[in-house]
Amino acid sequence: MFFNVNDSFSYVEVYGVKNEIPQLIDPHDIFRTRTIMFDNIHRNILSTVSRKEQGPAFCRFLRWRFPYFDKFLVSSVYHPDIIESPYKRSQQVRYQCVE
Repeated sequence: MFFNVNDSFSYVEVYGVKNEIPQLIDPHDIFRTRTIMFDNIHRNILSTVSRKEQGPAFCRFLRWRFPYFDKFLVSSVYHPDIIESPYKRSQQVRYQCVE
């Protein structure tokens, strides 16, 4: 399953924005899946929505799931070396969901 294991890793974060204030949304609230032997969230299930091609469908889903928010931000977070510099990270907004 893991073919190339090294000291770097990345994951996706989704933010809901209300009144121009972003709020991190817990991935367990986005995908309410039952945990059977493993947790899909910890296996990086959100990485599948980081591509812009997935944006329109995922944005529709987010608007349906969280109607409270005005818009959403889907961002990638990258840790280049978790051993040597555990607190160094970069983050980039991949796309926005705007009405």
